[in-house]
Amino acid sequence: MAIGAAVTFLCRTKIDPREPPPIHSTIPFFGHIIGVLREGPLYIARISAKSNAPIFTMPMLGGKSYVCRDPQFAALIQRASSTLDFDGIVADMTPRLVGSDRRTRQMLKNNTAWMKRSHEVINPPLGQQRMGAITAIQLRQFSEFVNQVQDGQEVDLFRFITTKVTASTMRAFYGPRNPFAVDPSLIGAFWDWESDIVAYMTGILPSIFAQKARNGLERCVEGFDKYAKVDGYKDAYYLLQNRKALHEEIGISRHEHARLELGICLAFNPNASTIAFWILNNICSRPELLAEIREEIEKNAIIAPGTISFPKLRDACPLLNSVYKETMRTTAPMTSARLVREDTVIADTYLLRKGAFVQIAGSLLHEDASIWGPDVSSFNPRRFQHFSNGSKTDINGNVSSAKADQIHASAFRGFGGGASLCPGRHIAQMEIISLTAAIVSAFDLVAPEGKHVVAWDPPRNVKKFIIAAVKPLELLKVRFKKREGTENVQWILQA
Repeated sequence: MAIGAAVTFLCRTKIDPREPPPIHSTIPFFGHIIGVLREGPLYIARISAKSNAPIFTMPMLGGKSYVCRDPQFAALIQRASSTLDFDGIVADMTPRLVGSDRRTRQMLKNNTAWMKRSHEVINPPLGQQRMGAITAIQLRQFSEFVNQVQDGQEVDLFRFITTKVTASTMRAFYGPRNPFAVDPSLIGAFWDWESDIVAYMTGILPSIFAQKARNGLERCVEGFDKYAKVDGYKDAYYLLQNRKALHEEIGISRHEHARLELGICLAFNPNASTIAFWILNNICSRPELLAEIREEIEKNAIIAPGTISFPKLRDACPLLNSVYKETMRTTAPMTSARLVREDTVIADTYLLRKGAFVQIAGSLLHEDASIWGPDVSSFNPRRFQHFSNGSKTDINGNVSSAKADQIHASAFRGFGGGASLCPGRHIAQMEIISLTAAIVSAFDLVAPEGKHVVAWDPPRNVKKFIIAAVKPLELLKVRFKKREGTENVQWILQA
């Protein structure tokens, strides 16, 4: 027993006393990895309870990862972009996600200008003041979608919403000849890839351990390859045209560009569609909240019979937007990672050593009662009604409008933060609140024929590490019933 303890001690990763306090596993080298594989995000939450420090160290495989769970330290980490690198992680991770060949991986890793120029190509067209064209196209797609839903149609709500949102988004960004329009089965292939993408990107025998994801990815890559061959990009949003031109300029082949295109589709599709599912669940499962949301939309955003204004939804419907953000807080806690390029001291307190990773753990921040209040584990539709960052609640779940109770800006991680702040956050807001508003205005979501109630709030797959929002573990079957008085309304979502 003494020999075992000695071996464990000697095998532990050496931690400088200035570094964040370590949480050691009883099994050296592999203990934390085994825990993560078994429990997923729940393991991080469990071991974090062993420390009160705002940042702690997880030693593993002879290296280490720092985990930040404090909003003030998160803000400082975000500001230290000169030594804590985000772009390098993206340049390394993206080719792994999409199965790029060795030449492309090296090209992106060694071409430091590629990421800077990618930001210049991608970010401006998604800015709130410049997304008018894509907003109009997407809202037209959503209007058609809502008007095509049949009275009495029964669906699995998650599959229905994610499939329709994916199809609409691809049509808006890539035009009528996009791969998913030419071959609608590619929507399922895309979600097959997305559902097991973490296992795929590890690169450990993907043909065995992530076969479904691998096959789905390869089918989608083939679709984008064909799309390029028929010059489908001439109908695409100019962001995508410019991105293709950038890749051609630095020598990326058409087939490898088709792979990288799946990376940006990953940004467009899973989060928005999954959150749209959860926000409908959260609203429609609460009759009083549903009535309030409908009243707010009717009073402030319906500008003509059947016509809903997105700018009015965004600017004049605080309860709807609060529900949107609270849904993100409870289902989409983004973790932001940085690679420590040079030894860095944070707040004159903690030394972060070169070569380690530091992650701002959205799941820990979003579940911290000391930040959000005692009802942190509950869905509170008014949590973001007074402040865009949210308010701390009291013991009864009441939401304060006092500035002293405003949540720190870095505590809400729905869009990341700093260098990893999601450039598509304005598009996502437009998509989610507009589609939600149209559906709750046009329909009641009721139990299928032969059922008395809807099984709202399906259990969540909380043990699985995710790229996007958490997925439901069970089907949520509903029937769309047109609201009385709207049976003949043709709904228009207006930009």
